[in-house]
Amino acid sequence: MHPQTLASATMLLYIEGIFNLVRGQTLFLVGIAMFPAAWAIANDKRWGWRLGVGTAVAAVLIRLTWYGFGNPMALAFALLFPVVLLALLIHPQSREHQKIWFN
Repeated sequence: MHPQTLASATMLLYIEGIFNLVRGQTLFLVGIAMFPAAWAIANDKRWGWRLGVGTAVAAVLIRLTWYGFGNPMALAFALLFPVVLLALLIHPQSREHQKIWFN
């Protein structure tokens, strides 16, 4: 049984993966990588958590380069789900759970 933060991150990885498939070529690759990350987290694999954190960071950085800081409202909406995903994955409960229980 995963903590709520990690379970929510797993579901959000699947959802973001689906949406990233239609957002352009760069995010398509990030979206493809989110599916094995979500599967591995659900199956207690440490590499899946690391891949999930990497894909969330990549999604945030890509959106920052796309939107820049010229339009803060558009940037806020574009970063909403990737930042929440990253926050859920690096939350202390998620980190402690994967350190103890993942192999």
